[in-house]
Amino acid sequence: MPYTKINTRSPYFISQAATLGETITVELYLWNDPATEPATVTKVLSKPIPSASLLTVDFDISPYINQYIQHTIFTPVSTLAATDVSSYAYCRVKVTKSSSVVVLQDLDLIGYKGYGYFEDGKNPVGKVNVMLDNGEYYMPTNQNVGGVYYHEDAAGDWTALYTCLDGTTASVSVGLTLANGYVPYITPTHLNQGGSQLTILKDSAAQAEFTFREVCEAKYTPLVCDFINRYGVWQTITFFKVSKSKMTSTETVYNMMPDSVDYSVSKNIRQTFNTNGQESISVNTGWVLEHYSEVIKQLLLSNTIRLDNKPVVINTKSVDLFTSINERNINYSLEFNYANNIINTIQ
Repeated sequence: MPYTKINTRSPYFISQAATLGETITVELYLWNDPATEPATVTKVLSKPIPSASLLTVDFDISPYINQYIQHTIFTPVSTLAATDVSSYAYCRVKVTKSSSVVVLQDLDLIGYKGYGYFEDGKNPVGKVNVMLDNGEYYMPTNQNVGGVYYHEDAAGDWTALYTCLDGTTASVSVGLTLANGYVPYITPTHLNQGGSQLTILKDSAAQAEFTFREVCEAKYTPLVCDFINRYGVWQTITFFKVSKSKMTSTETVYNMMPDSVDYSVSKNIRQTFNTNGQESISVNTGWVLEHYSEVIKQLLLSNTIRLDNKPVVINTKSVDLFTSINERNINYSLEFNYANNIINTIQ
């Protein structure tokens, strides 16, 4: 059964017209793989037709689908793999009105925790099957990181073709035989050979093309960053250049009353309570091409980020997005806070 892909961080409206005095009801059936559509309705929404001059009502169903989607950690793969079932959700929508038992709309949707830009208009449904922007990306040498996600119900028509950047190592073709899956950025036989050019084809016609180039960083230790991009799936970039860690502490200070008038000079009069600390890290991409401005934009808008598999929140709130520079002479500097206090205070 074909499902229409939607973004759940942007509104997705169900609109229905009727006559004055009628009530529109929207039934949502929500589930995750490997379960099937529930037999009973998950959520019921209803609105009356407000007036004779306003005969259409709208329902934003994105928040209800969004509750069924979560991302914890990304695990790289070396070949075709199924997408984590918690990272997307299915929704069947049935629309009726009070004067009839006839189903007015019957929709099958699949939601990812992505979003559309303002200039895209309302929820840009079903426009993207491959959930990564075309371009050149940089990976650590001989490390298996990242994966290109896709959603396609007619999966048998799709192929991932890897062409080695060294010009001699054999190409690799992988049939995309899963409705929701992903493939590695660089196929294993191209690791330590410069990387891969990855072309996604449908019926032998190219749909998307990426270059994943290996970079040998001799001086610094690269940091791998996984984040949820605008399509609602994991994307991986690497910060190659200098990184600096920093710690800040917080505390509450009180002046304490002495035990007696004959006080001890060895005891603290001023004491600290609720002492804890926060670690942060500043990173640098190294030299990248101008299309990385879109990558950095999506990173700043992401609400799920992992740095070397550790949860972080981005502390950088403003960055210059460079364009019209075709050479690799752009470096982005960012700062992250680790998403926990140093001392465990979780009860």
